[in-house]
Amino acid sequence: MKKFSVADPIVVGFAILITVVCATAGPSSRRSKITFTGSIRVPGATLSAGTYYFSTPSPDARTLVRVENENRELVAQFMGLSDYRRESGHTVIIIFGDHECGPKAIKSWFYAGGSSGIRFVYSEQEAALIAASCNEPVPETHDKEMDASNLQSSSVYLMTPQKQEEAYKSEALSASDQVDQNGYNADPR
Repeated sequence: MKKFSVADPIVVGFAILITVVCATAGPSSRRSKITFTGSIRVPGATLSAGTYYFSTPSPDARTLVRVENENRELVAQFMGLSDYRRESGHTVIIIFGDHECGPKAIKSWFYAGGSSGIRFVYSEQEAALIAASCNEPVPETHDKEMDASNLQSSSVYLMTPQKQEEAYKSEALSASDQVDQNGYNADPR
């Protein structure tokens, strides 16, 4: 018959803790590998044709989105807001308007096979250009540099097609979201 020591419950408890941490660490980080055949705009940068990795450390109401090139070099980092769609789909990147609409810009990035994702927040100048060209409202912020220190304190507004700044209301985006279905597929990575 085996004798139990005082250390046995500690070892079992530690093993359970490691299992829980490992099981919950993966899903909180989202990553997609996306290849573009032409240039496309993200907040703060225009990506030329090529392969990029989109990632976010956590799918919170506000999050940082990182875009890296194939060499894993940071290309852009910007604010994103929680976004949802009614049906999950294979299209991971949704662009504003149709493919002929002004500057081809990414509206939202959805996790592969899911209905939740991230709506991109553009600078005031970028938002005005996209909103007027594509005739739909665009989330915007006045902060030029985005990092973890100012993410939660940054104000978010809505730029209208008439280039008027309004208070941000996610429901104001519903009508244009019903129409915009153009986008790109991606490999989950």
